[in-house]
Amino acid sequence: MRLLPYIFTAQGTGFAYTTETQSNQGLYPTLTGAQLTKSRSDALADELNALYQNVMSSLGSDDARYIQRVHTTVVYSEMVSRSLLAAAGRMSSKRSLVATWLLATSLLSFSKILNNMELGHNVMHGQYDWMQHPYLNSQTFDWDIVCPAPLWQHSHNYLHHTFTNIVNRDHDVGYHLIRVTDEQPWTPSDRYNLLNTMFLALGFEWAVAFHDIQISVDEYADSPQLAEIMQPKSRGLFAKIARQIGKDYVALPTAAGLLLGRHSAMTTLSGNITANTARNLWTWAVIFCGHFTEQAHIYTELDANESKGDWYVRQILGSSNIKGNNFFHILTGNLSHQIEHHLFPDMPARHYARIAPQVQAICKKYELPYNTGRFGCQLRQVIGRIHHFSKPSTEEWQSYLQSQSIQETKTTHGAKEEQKEAPIIRGLGKYLPPVMRQALLYF
Repeated sequence: MRLLPYIFTAQGTGFAYTTETQSNQGLYPTLTGAQLTKSRSDALADELNALYQNVMSSLGSDDARYIQRVHTTVVYSEMVSRSLLAAAGRMSSKRSLVATWLLATSLLSFSKILNNMELGHNVMHGQYDWMQHPYLNSQTFDWDIVCPAPLWQHSHNYLHHTFTNIVNRDHDVGYHLIRVTDEQPWTPSDRYNLLNTMFLALGFEWAVAFHDIQISVDEYADSPQLAEIMQPKSRGLFAKIARQIGKDYVALPTAAGLLLGRHSAMTTLSGNITANTARNLWTWAVIFCGHFTEQAHIYTELDANESKGDWYVRQILGSSNIKGNNFFHILTGNLSHQIEHHLFPDMPARHYARIAPQVQAICKKYELPYNTGRFGCQLRQVIGRIHHFSKPSTEEWQSYLQSQSIQETKTTHGAKEEQKEAPIIRGLGKYLPPVMRQALLYF
């Protein structure tokens, strides 16, 4: 699926803001308009378009072999790791059991991370559709997480990459859970930003899975076709959840137990749980480091006259890179080159490292900052940002109190909506998070 092109930013501090376009002169900047004149924006677009065309015209057998090797590595590392997990339960000594389990779990974590990042994310962006491969293409590939590919492609490929970092248009800004900009009104629940972030990181695949459900409920709230739109989404989601849970937590542990005994069932189950958690934590860290560092810019609105050059600039300013070696970049799915990825989402990601110096030079030429840093540094900035926006300013606190006063004078329409749900969501369902209840309503 061909999307709008992405932007790369260059390192430096020579980017000049105007008082009309920046509301926050310090950390966590917020912008309200285009950053370059039309002539410079068009010139920037021409240079980035030329870079994109140069790479895309060179794609060939090396790229095909690369992604096929990645797929083969995912398949065989999963097979070996799952065999070792089952075998761990038959080890004669506790030391052998622990050593084998750690090796198997590490290998399975690697396989799941590679499947999620370098293989699944990039294939489903259409980066290898030109190969016309029956499996490695954006229309048929599905990855090893609970989120179905079509739901992710709507919330990520379309909404996130088109409306990057625009509050209320890009729903990845906070994932409906974390406050990351002062453009999001403060509420008392934001005091638990860090705690919510911990749960989000541990269960990141689940947040991604239900993310598009929440977006679609909001997007089509007033549409008479809401139920018709939501039903296939919800059914597809719960079918994928059933397959993933059935495979990792029921079928494989049961098979290991029947063949090798209950100890093998337990080593298989615990290894699967650990590997999924490790993959979730890693994915969350990479994604957040690419979008929510101190200088990742947030936009308040979409410019109705936004040109491709303006779009490129928005991608550059809203993204952050992570420094590392080749193996690190592969484990991130090359999202460590988040700037390059947002400029060129359907370019095979293995080329991002090669073109990064050229993108950086272009950004320097147009006085745009290229946000990059070591993983530890970027992660500290992310945690700092999340903590910063957990606390209200004096103005935000007064605004909250005023909104509460106004709310008390209105009829409780929300309570009436809850009453509508009550006859449908019974039993334990009423204790589920709202987004899960919404998904069940249309199942």
